[in-house]
Amino acid sequence: MTASNRDSFLNTIASKLGRERIYDVQRPDMQDLMPGNSSSLTTGELVDILKEQCFFIHTQFIESTPEILQRTLNDLIDTNGGGAVITSGDTRFAEYGLKFAAGLVWEEAAGREQNIMRSESANTAIIFADYALAESGTIVVESRPDQGRSLHFLPAHYIAVIEKKRLVLRSTQAAADLNRRIEAGEPLGSSINFISGPSNSADIEMQLVVGVHGPLRATYVLI
Repeated sequence: MTASNRDSFLNTIASKLGRERIYDVQRPDMQDLMPGNSSSLTTGELVDILKEQCFFIHTQFIESTPEILQRTLNDLIDTNGGGAVITSGDTRFAEYGLKFAAGLVWEEAAGREQNIMRSESANTAIIFADYALAESGTIVVESRPDQGRSLHFLPAHYIAVIEKKRLVLRSTQAAADLNRRIEAGEPLGSSINFISGPSNSADIEMQLVVGVHGPLRATYVLI
């Protein structure tokens, strides 16, 4: 929508409402939108909440450390049956010194179709969560040139590495930080995905089926 089209559209809305158009709009303080006193929770308490919620969303929860993260991920890959592994192009893989045999990477230079083919051929996907919402067992991930949407949905097994500093109680805390980044002029992905465990679907008889629209198995690795 162009600026002129936007003005025409908003002027029409104001006219239909029978009032003058409002130009001076104050954005709300995101802190005011946060329900409850979540800031009083310790990291340990957030971990306990996330761990409990993972049970309800059929997601494996593992605690590890940066020092043994490679070994933890290798063990999970073996448990998943081996095969090709695809990772995002997130710089944290290099920061933690992570490398995988039969490893594929979602990278901008490969192009969309090639990256989708890589995701389809991979048995396991490994990503770093941008945020983790303890209350719902949800990870938040951006779609970026180095991390497309298909990466999260096409492989049969999905592993999300969660740094403790990325763990918050609920979506309002993640939204507040995203808002801060927007106001600071930082770039954001083309979309924000909220993923809660493996694919789950239920028919009219409420029979749960796992893996219809995404991974059969999801694992959260907290470091």
